[in-house]
Amino acid sequence: MQFQNRICQKLFEEHAAVQALLQRIEQTIAKHRNDVPDAKDPLLAKLMTDLASELPGEVERHFAFEEAELFSFLATAGNVGIGNHLTYEHGVIRPIGLALVKLIGEARAQGFDAARWAEFRKLGQQLSMSLGPHAHKEDMALLPMLEDMMDAEKEAELYEKYVLQHA
Repeated sequence: MQFQNRICQKLFEEHAAVQALLQRIEQTIAKHRNDVPDAKDPLLAKLMTDLASELPGEVERHFAFEEAELFSFLATAGNVGIGNHLTYEHGVIRPIGLALVKLIGEARAQGFDAARWAEFRKLGQQLSMSLGPHAHKEDMALLPMLEDMMDAEKEAELYEKYVLQHA
């Protein structure tokens, strides 16, 4: 999918990256459904590094920008429903992402035992089942709506806030 609006395109690219990360979680969980993996396994270690570095940005920066800027923009234009719904979903996803990042810190320091691996699997599955559909929903509903409604001046202002100030 291609968006003319740079904010929409940037968010779409971030959604694609998070979907790829979620797929890696699902593959890792499936591969180790009957055993407890070594946290130092190179593929698992890379996944944990990527999750620990990507989730805080996705869960905090991305969600906060949407809530503060995009949903308020839509509300001003008379559409509060989608922002309220997506904000609710953010509230469900945030604690899962934060708990997973915390658990990754523990696994890096102490490795996986049966309980820690079971918790990683549970949180990974919860994240995949909540964040994956959420990102898809935003791609199919939110981003096209924003592309249709946002003028060039507002796009430039928000692009500056979201992309250029954090580059």
